[in-house]
Amino acid sequence: MLLSSRSRGRIALATALTAAFALFAPGVAHAAPPSNDDFDQAAAVTALPFTAQQDSSEATQAPDDPSWCQPYDVRGSVWFRYTATEDGYLRATTQGSDRSMILAVHSGTRGTLRGITCDSGTAATTTFRATAGTTYSFMVSGYDVPGGALAFALDSVAPAANDDFAAAQPVPAVPFSAQPDFSVASYEADEPGSTCQFEGNLVPSVWYAYTNSGAAKPVTARTVGSGSAVSVYTGASLPELKQVACKADAYGQPTAFRADAGATYYVRVTGPADNRGPVTLTLDDAPALDPSVDQSPSYPTVYDTVSFSAGSWNDIDEPMTVAWDFGDGATAPATTQPVSHRYAKDGTYTATLHATSPDGRTATKTAQVVVTTHDVGIARFSVPASAREGDSKPISVDVSNTRYTETATVVLSKHDGTWWREVGRLTLEVPARPTRTVRFPFSYTFSPDDAALGKVAFRAELKLDYPVTDARPADNEVIAIATTVKPRGSRVVAV
Repeated sequence: MLLSSRSRGRIALATALTAAFALFAPGVAHAAPPSNDDFDQAAAVTALPFTAQQDSSEATQAPDDPSWCQPYDVRGSVWFRYTATEDGYLRATTQGSDRSMILAVHSGTRGTLRGITCDSGTAATTTFRATAGTTYSFMVSGYDVPGGALAFALDSVAPAANDDFAAAQPVPAVPFSAQPDFSVASYEADEPGSTCQFEGNLVPSVWYAYTNSGAAKPVTARTVGSGSAVSVYTGASLPELKQVACKADAYGQPTAFRADAGATYYVRVTGPADNRGPVTLTLDDAPALDPSVDQSPSYPTVYDTVSFSAGSWNDIDEPMTVAWDFGDGATAPATTQPVSHRYAKDGTYTATLHATSPDGRTATKTAQVVVTTHDVGIARFSVPASAREGDSKPISVDVSNTRYTETATVVLSKHDGTWWREVGRLTLEVPARPTRTVRFPFSYTFSPDDAALGKVAFRAELKLDYPVTDARPADNEVIAIATTVKPRGSRVVAV
């Protein structure tokens, strides 16, 4: 069918209109970015509290958008701007958004922006101290993917009630626990330093006051939380405070101090300025002192100097001051260092320690020390001076023993030019005799290899049955002067 020129014109016009409509019709791929997509068009916050909800899925990213908070994850951004009307704390949040967002707070102008604080997540929240007259810019961006249904809120928040020393929160009794919010805490002028503070002393802090209404007792203080620390002071004002205890968070390990009756102690808790995670403070009565006795060697003899020290699983117990009674009439005065003692006789002794912790807790602990001295030795090792190939000759080992009847084994070895090789083993009972020995008799037949070497060295080793050990093993091994060995038929001097 042939179309008229008028019909062809109408079709072309319809096609063009369809293409134009497709270009400008609403859709995901071609929707316009939000009105506050760029820093220069930031949505103005004119009054607090402020809330806004918007679709940020079409937000774009300007080449100079800051990325200091999440350098590799920013995907499109929208901006809000607020000029503080007074000094105080501001809190911004994306709670209520349908996905993770990156919320970053800045001061300054485009090209000279300074990052103040940031957070990310499905409910990203930042709290910071604002200065009257300063303009703050809030960039909210998608996390790894473009944004979505964004909920943004900004409001002022009150500082921590116990932010200042003068407003220290009373501790009614121990045990006591609190979770301070360091995002609304600050450093107060003239605050004392802490000897255990990891991040310096110019960090946010809150204060607690504990008065011991009962008898004097030891009290523990601990914090759990990244970058936190607890310090305890005495005194009535900031300039006169004196530190009595301090501990930075070390997996929840406490510090301890002796709380005198009727005395007030000021507890300063510091935390990270960016409020990373929760911080928990706990005050409690100190546990009973429970020292352990460390002794070395574990099975001493009368020839050993025994080392004694006191240990504890609890860091607050150290360094303990300990006085010792060794159980044989000897003692050692109080010290924080290990002590040594030698027992003159075999026997079982009760060693007693009297320990005192740095905060005044005391404890007494006993331990049994068993002193047993097994002492055998090789008194004589007799080998032939010379022999011929094929000769069988006696070798004897005389063993002395003066303390307990022992079951002893003598191992006889010869050196074949490379290593020691066992050639005999004998086990006998050796009674305790002050002046007599027990002979271990052996016989050895000299081989052609011995004759080829021309001499043989013999070794005698004396061993006691496990778990018995010899107190002086130095005399339990003897190597004899080598025996000269001649080939068969050679003449040797008889011995």
